[in-house]
Amino acid sequence: MATPGPPMVAARFPSEMSNLAIQQSAPMGAMVPPGLEKAYALIRSLPLFDGIPDNDLLAAMTSGGINHRHLERDMFVLDPIALAGGAASPVVYVARGQVAAAVFTEAELAERRAYQMAHENATKEEREAESLIKPPPLARIALKNVALFMEGDLFNSGALSAARGTMAFYTAAPSVLVSLDHRWIAELAVRHPAFEARLRRALSVSRERLAWVSGVKQELLDFFVRQGISVSGEMVRVRQLGLCIDCKLCEEACEERYGARRLTLGGYQLGMLDFIYTCRTCSDQRCVDPCAYDSIKYDEEKREVVINEATCTGCTACAQSCPYGAIDMVEIEQEAPTFKPEFKARLEKRDALKFGAGTGRRDRARRIANKCDHCMAYGDQACVSACPTGSLIEINAYDLFRERSPAMARLARSGFDHDLTKKERKEVLPVMPFTEGVDIKSGGLAKVKRGRYAPLLMWMIGLLVFLIAGGEILLRLKAPSMSYQYSALKKLPEYQDIADAAILEQVGYRAGPGMSVWLGLIGTGLMVIAAIYPIFRRIKLFRWLASNTMWFDFHLMAGTVGPMFVLLHSALKLDTWVSAAFWSMVITVVSGFLGRYLYTQVPEMSSGVELEELDHERYLQQHRPRLPVPMAEIDRELSEQRAAAQKISMTPSVVSALFWLLTQDLIAFPRTLARRNRLKQLGVDRKTRKEIARRVARMIVITRRQVVAPKAQLLLHSWKKVHVPFTVLLTIFAVAHIWDAWSRAW
Repeated sequence: MATPGPPMVAARFPSEMSNLAIQQSAPMGAMVPPGLEKAYALIRSLPLFDGIPDNDLLAAMTSGGINHRHLERDMFVLDPIALAGGAASPVVYVARGQVAAAVFTEAELAERRAYQMAHENATKEEREAESLIKPPPLARIALKNVALFMEGDLFNSGALSAARGTMAFYTAAPSVLVSLDHRWIAELAVRHPAFEARLRRALSVSRERLAWVSGVKQELLDFFVRQGISVSGEMVRVRQLGLCIDCKLCEEACEERYGARRLTLGGYQLGMLDFIYTCRTCSDQRCVDPCAYDSIKYDEEKREVVINEATCTGCTACAQSCPYGAIDMVEIEQEAPTFKPEFKARLEKRDALKFGAGTGRRDRARRIANKCDHCMAYGDQACVSACPTGSLIEINAYDLFRERSPAMARLARSGFDHDLTKKERKEVLPVMPFTEGVDIKSGGLAKVKRGRYAPLLMWMIGLLVFLIAGGEILLRLKAPSMSYQYSALKKLPEYQDIADAAILEQVGYRAGPGMSVWLGLIGTGLMVIAAIYPIFRRIKLFRWLASNTMWFDFHLMAGTVGPMFVLLHSALKLDTWVSAAFWSMVITVVSGFLGRYLYTQVPEMSSGVELEELDHERYLQQHRPRLPVPMAEIDRELSEQRAAAQKISMTPSVVSALFWLLTQDLIAFPRTLARRNRLKQLGVDRKTRKEIARRVARMIVITRRQVVAPKAQLLLHSWKKVHVPFTVLLTIFAVAHIWDAWSRAW
């Protein structure tokens, strides 16, 4: 992504400010009352309050009109229970951190509210006795997270209203909040117009963002907060379902490097993206504090949570504290059912299992904590480098979700000191990355070793040689005097005194000796290389020579171009036993293309369609009152397509359903053009009819794929039963044919 997102929440907030900072912040000609030094230094540094004289700011603070609080994650800021008790409802400015608004059940809200009150009122001894393992994040027990306020945002309890349940505001990350009493807001706004203008801009931007968060965008925001992505590190790792071929090489590469894998596919899926189970380096690192042996720490320099395997005792506290299941406990005793010998061998090689006097642990460890550290000790990330299709990537979470536009983020950090232009008011929470995929194949922000241009070069060479060979064959058959064979024969001494007509009789092409043999050897060689691709991807020597991506691309090229050379070699003479090899090749190639097609289509059938369908339906609903006749025509077409898809879903044949799916894809474009023409005749303007036609086309695709998905899933799981055996059969026939031809030649 080209535009950097806003900075992540700091992992720790300083508990004290230096005396120098306090002195520099002290007002000239006035004394800061005792106990307000730190609060004044903080509030004075905030850009929102620029232009307010020191005395006025101090007056507001000493009278309670402006207060600040440092809050841990998952603490209620405003909730119905507190407000019912007579608490004020101030405007809150997020100086640091994140505050989310969510709908809770009354029982959950009361239980967590009681937990918070007990924690806040506990004595020092009672807090020390509390469990270091925190309860589940509020983001995950909420019925729905409906808003998120970031650094620089303002909000109050009247900013949102819940349709059901009970609304509450809570800290989604460790936060510093400044509350402003309504009376003092009015006072400062009247006396300082610049401050009033800042508030006006801030509230305008907040209202604009909240107005955009509805429908499918609401689902995106809830996912963003609920799954902890809003408090993740700078990068989040995702799997692009439209590119993944389910080879599991990423998991295998991770396990090969560390002895036990540190990621698992099939995580929290949203549309076409799978947010895999792996460490996201949360901003508050809940896994660190429960460890009594300092075996897990946050490395400030590398910005990574790191496990010291030489001191880990296997107590499982860190694993229990992680809300997202990113830490596994790996058994190192052979009797354990989940024992990992490679994991233990790696630790023994590093002397990380020693115990006793003079070592990092007192007793023998039975298990060791294991988590992803983004391969920080290596030049690449094993899982991303191993992915042959570029499906696995790392991406900036804020670029992906874009909870607010970059211009809005900059405006908040500057204290809303200027108005946004129309161009800067970009739409938030884009839907397209989740409904259509992000289409990134380079690893994104991950460290990866991968060739960029070699696969393209291989395709170009293969196709160029094929075109040259095919062109020569056509010239021999249709224009022999222009062929290379004719010019080569004329240069031979024995043809110097022979008439051109006699030479032309020697020009031709047939299966057998000469050029046909070389084409057969090239095609067979490429097919053999394509057939043994699984060996390439598992042997370290081949992985050292080239990445899995390059081997996979070479497999696709060889499996596509190789049969084309074999086709030229055969000259379509299929009247002998050798034709069995040809038809085996055809079945192998067709099954390979079918498998690739299914791997790209099935995720679209089973993932992401709910989000996309909701987005399209919302758009169409907005136009139904304004365009009743055209939209009635659209609804009729959608109804007919649903009926046809339902009829196909009732047929028992998997092949017929797949054939129907393929034919529908082929006629999709002409059907879209016809739809746009009908809308034009009904008086719909060009821009609107183009967008309606596009969205209806996608809804039709979604409808038919939803009903065909179970059959396609079945076929996807079965295609290798055809592809692999016929690949073996093809190899056997090809070897037999070459042996027979070689024997005849000698």
